[in-house]
Amino acid sequence: MYRYLHDHAACHVRSVKECHYFSKFNPKKLMRQLKVLDRLVVQYEARLIEVEAADDIIRILSLSRRIDDTKALIMALSAERSDDSAYLEYLQAGRMDETVLLDVTPAYALLEPTEIARISALPIRVKLQYLMRDPLERLLSHVRMVAKRSMKEGQDFLLTCQDILQRVLYKQEEAHIVIRGDYKSNISRFASVFDHSQFQIGFSENLQDGPKFDAMCSYWGIEAISPSQIKRAHVGLAAPFPEGLRRDTLEFLKAQYDFVADNFAELPENWRKNRELLA
Repeated sequence: MYRYLHDHAACHVRSVKECHYFSKFNPKKLMRQLKVLDRLVVQYEARLIEVEAADDIIRILSLSRRIDDTKALIMALSAERSDDSAYLEYLQAGRMDETVLLDVTPAYALLEPTEIARISALPIRVKLQYLMRDPLERLLSHVRMVAKRSMKEGQDFLLTCQDILQRVLYKQEEAHIVIRGDYKSNISRFASVFDHSQFQIGFSENLQDGPKFDAMCSYWGIEAISPSQIKRAHVGLAAPFPEGLRRDTLEFLKAQYDFVADNFAELPENWRKNRELLA
């Protein structure tokens, strides 16, 4: 989705996908994020040397932009925060006649009410888009991602995935995985601050041609063009889970399926199929 909007003529988008501005007011979290960005700059600069040696003009321009944008974001995050002018200046730098500015930071879904209120107080017209993915697919994908990042040399990927999932289901551990998919709580916090004109809820499964995708674009205030170029980002490694474990995961997620079914008239096909398994 980020790439679709990045390439849309009506959108002004920096090359750093996730700003993390509103999710990093805590000093410790901010310092960790700044270290992440500093490491990215070092990596980009090393790659830039390689592509310059290969005289790859397109990649030279792309990496140069990433370096500049990442350094600019570091400055914005490090700036004094009595207001949010540095953040807005970062988003708008280089803007021509584009009508939409973009900050795609999934972690904003976990913001506290005070942080959400700060977004609502920005001196620009704010519109938020919250996309939901099928709860089962989302949780299993998150488990695979955590397993991939935490595995040590010699560990079995499938067994690591199953161990993480069992900790989630039976030991109430790995809470960070669960809260990302707590649609009921996340939506409720934003809906208490923003009305429907500024807070739209949709399904990631609808990011394809059709009236639902057109409605999303209309909400953003941009012309809908074919989203055929949208590709899944960060596709995880395959990891089949035992049927019994999948069933327990569905039961664990029943409240999320019920909440969405009670509040949305039409569910995507994969949501319906998984919910029917709970009957």
